[in-house]
Amino acid sequence: MTPMTKLLSGSAVLALATLLGCGGGGGGSSTPAPAPPATATSLAYVDPASGTYKLVKNASSSGSHLVLDLVGPSTGTAMGVSITLSTDAAKATWVDVPAGGTTAVLMQNGTQFTLGSGTPIQKAKATSGVLQATIAQKDPTAPASLNGPLLRVALDLKSGLGLAQGTAITLSADAAKCQVLTDKASNPTAITVSVGTLTAQ
Repeated sequence: MTPMTKLLSGSAVLALATLLGCGGGGGGSSTPAPAPPATATSLAYVDPASGTYKLVKNASSSGSHLVLDLVGPSTGTAMGVSITLSTDAAKATWVDVPAGGTTAVLMQNGTQFTLGSGTPIQKAKATSGVLQATIAQKDPTAPASLNGPLLRVALDLKSGLGLAQGTAITLSADAAKCQVLTDKASNPTAITVSVGTLTAQ
């Protein structure tokens, strides 16, 4: 092999080594980072599949404003009902049933109870993630059918959190503090309120 041939051969080997060291000379490639999950802007709620008393989504719900109805059983009557609900205060907040309000209408009467004239027996308060709501008819109004919406409450998704779509948000009913007043002479009776699944979407 002539000196020139050896030089050319050596140069070829050097060039090949350089290309291999640089990843083939194509500038090297890496797998792009996966796109971040979409940010949630609304609340999604799936009604409970069964239950005697159920918290179900009202058709007026929209976007980040979720309206929920407490629906009673198909049989029975009552003078009033009281519920205590809890949610994750870091992700959602109890708000007025009419969208965009303050906290003056944290609960609305459903379709079953007749509240009568004057000041109604209707009260709700929210402390952090806990909502307490009570509604009742006045004597001598006859007990009302439980077969329908008894009261209505609402939740808003907190803004600016950057939650990923599909993030679960806790929502529960206090078994000891959810009660129904069957008639004016009886003591309140504990009820089980079935709650659905709440997520940020």
